[in-house]
Parts: sequence; C-alpha cells; structure tokens
Amino acid sequence: MFRARAAWAVIGTTTILLAGVPAAHAAAGQAPDVRWANSVSEDLGTLAVSISSDSAITTIRAHIVSDATQQEVAVVENDAFGLDSGTPDDGTWHTKQPLDLAKLGSYTVRVEATDADGDHTTDNSAGRLAYYVTPVFEDVRTDRAEVDTDHRQVRVDGVLKGRWPATRALEPLADHPVDIDVDYWTENTVRTDAEGRFSGTVTVNGEVPVQAVSRHADNHPYVLYGESEITRIGVRQVATRWTVQSPAGARTIDFGQQVAINATLERETPQGWVPFGGQSGGVIFEPSSGGQFASVGYFTTDEDGKIAFDHAPGDTGSFLMASHSDDPFIASASANSAQVTVLRASVFTSFSADRAPDHSVHVEGAMDFPENQTPATIPVHIQYSPDGDQWVDLLTTEANWSGSGYGFSADIADTQDGFFRAHFESTGSFRAATSDAVKA
Repeated sequence: MFRARAAWAVIGTTTILLAGVPAAHAAAGQAPDVRWANSVSEDLGTLAVSISSDSAITTIRAHIVSDATQQEVAVVENDAFGLDSGTPDDGTWHTKQPLDLAKLGSYTVRVEATDADGDHTTDNSAGRLAYYVTPVFEDVRTDRAEVDTDHRQVRVDGVLKGRWPATRALEPLADHPVDIDVDYWTENTVRTDAEGRFSGTVTVNGEVPVQAVSRHADNHPYVLYGESEITRIGVRQVATRWTVQSPAGARTIDFGQQVAINATLERETPQGWVPFGGQSGGVIFEPSSGGQFASVGYFTTDEDGKIAFDHAPGDTGSFLMASHSDDPFIASASANSAQVTVLRASVFTSFSADRAPDHSVHVEGAMDFPENQTPATIPVHIQYSPDGDQWVDLLTTEANWSGSGYGFSADIADTQDGFFRAHFESTGSFRAATSDAVKA
C-alpha cells in the first residue's frame, strides 16, 4: 500500500509540473491595434474606427469624452458598428447611424477592441470626433454674368443651411454672417434671415470669380467653414478703333525721306463712334520683309483722340499704331497704315564707249549706291540708239566690286555708228539709273 501511494504521488507531481509548462509550439496572442478613430469627413455624426489584429475583431466599444468637461457623454456599443471597408482582421468600421449627442463640439474617442483570440486592447486617445454643423449653400446666383464700364455692381443671392450631425437634416442657418468674396477677397458681409436667405452687392472691376463663404461666427461657434460654387463674372469691353489719315494710301519715297503719321483713336458709344482722348500706346514701323521693327514713338491721344509723328523709314513696310488701357473695360486696338515703299538711289559714276579698228565697240563704266546698301546682283543693260532717241538692249552684263566702285565692261562686235549707254532697272528697293549717252 505504501508503494502504491508513493507511485500515485509521483504521477500527480509529474502531472502538475506538465500542466504548468506551456507547449513548446504555443505563441502569445497579439492585441488589436487601434490605428485611429475619427469623424467621417462628409458625415460628421458618423464615427469611423480603424483596427487590425492577428484574428478577426469581435468586439468594439467607443467611449465619447467631452473636450470641454472631460466627462464621458456616451458609449458606443459593438452592435452600433458595421464593417465599412477592409477585412474583419484589418478594416475600418463605421457607426451604422450618426451619433446622437446632447451638445455640439469636439470629443476625444477612447476605443476598446477584442479579437477572436480573446486578446483585448484599450486606446485612451484613439482620435477625435468633430461633432459640428456643416454649412451648405443652396441656390447661389448672381444678377448678371458680365459687367461693363457703366454697370459694375453685382448682386449675389442664396440660401445658407446647416447639416446637423445627429440627423443629417439640412436646416436654415439664421442670423449667420456670409462673406461675398470677389477674386478670393471679402468685399461685403451680409447676414442670413430666419430662412437662411441672404443677399448682397459687390463691385466687380474685372473678369474675376465671385463666391459666397461661411466663416467662423461668435454666435455660431460650432458651424464649420463652407463655400459656394464659384461664379465667374465676365467683362464686356468698350470697343475702340483707329482711323489712319496719313499715310492714307500706298506711296513710294526715297530713302531718308520723312513720312507724316496722323491717326485718330475712337471709342464706341450708344450714339456712335466718338474721339477717345487720354489713351496711351505706341507706334512702330514694321518692315514688309519681316526684319526688325523700328520704334517711332509713344503717345497719349489728345482730347480729339489724335496722334502725330514724323519718321524716315529705312525699309519698305507700314506703320503700326496700337493703344492699350490699364482699364480692363477698355478694349485694345491696333491698325496698320498703307504700305510705304522705300527706294534707295543708284547712280552711274562713269561710262565710255570706244570703237576698235575691227569695228567692235568696247564699253565700260562704274556704278555707286550712296545709301551703303547694294542689290544682291547688279545687272547692267547696254543699250544702243542710232539717233539717241529710240533705245534697244544689246546685251546685259553684271557690275562687280572693283575697289573703288562697282565696275562693268563688255565688247560689242560689228555695230553701226550711233549712241551707247548703260541702264540699271529699278527693283523693290532701288531706283533705276541711266548713264550718259556716248557716241562711239
């Protein structure tokens, strides 16, 4: 009997020791991780909680604590939550219905969570619940889509309502300030009536956005910021135009010759076009070849809307006059004059014709271009006349630089007695020239 009792004692001791030692493969459970808890931004009465764990979350409990009093005002039990996104072990839960709290304000959210393994965690500062009223603008409109120089006042009308977090109901916000912003700056502040309606007038001085904005108000401390859709106001400009008196028609001048420029700026009115004085701008000369323009001068139109300049253009082209106003209600205007063709001089500095014993005639001469520009090629036509009145072309040669001018020469075989001369035909940039007639 003693031996039996001793055996049972050994077995019992062993059993106790084995029961007190965990299995080698067993691992400690992971407590749920409460990542955050916040209001749903577009639905402030709804609480969202994000949790992950090594097994499915089975229980969520949220404690709502007032920031003002530090007192717990509500407990949100597990059955109030539903999985909104993700999976049960890594997801975001939303309250199925908005929270119904006694007061608006800001609240700290403390969260308890338990997973399927029985692991439990408590986060005393999981996030915040912003239990505020969201402003909503309805039927915001302006009385005009564009302004002009005589009508710059714009009236803005609309209704301001608030979405309450507990019910999501839209209710008028009475006696609430509404800023009317022009180009994102407040130009007028009005207050809503009992139905939330508001109306205000602002001055618009350009093509800008207009918007109604709800900002913080001391008598509505729990109403958030809100803004209406932007309305863009356009500008109807006053039309302007130029009338060019001089040069009125196309003309040809010599290089270095002055041209008078006279023009009048006008504006459109209900009574028709009238002179427009006091407007600024400038005049340039634009070469037809597309080269560098030349500045003629700047101006301010006189009381009759007129400007006047004198200018010697260096190339063929036209004058461009342009006006521009800092007033966005005044349209810019520009106009080109008729074309002015500028011709440079060409002259023959010498020409001779000598008959040789074989009856051929040797001609030679030289040309000059006084304005320091020359044609790309200089064709010279050698002409003949028996009497010095009627001329015919015998041949064409080319003048080339010879160190002291542009020289040319040619031999004419078996010609009759008579007169010879050299002729250079006009081009778009150079006048024609003819040498003296010489009798061989």
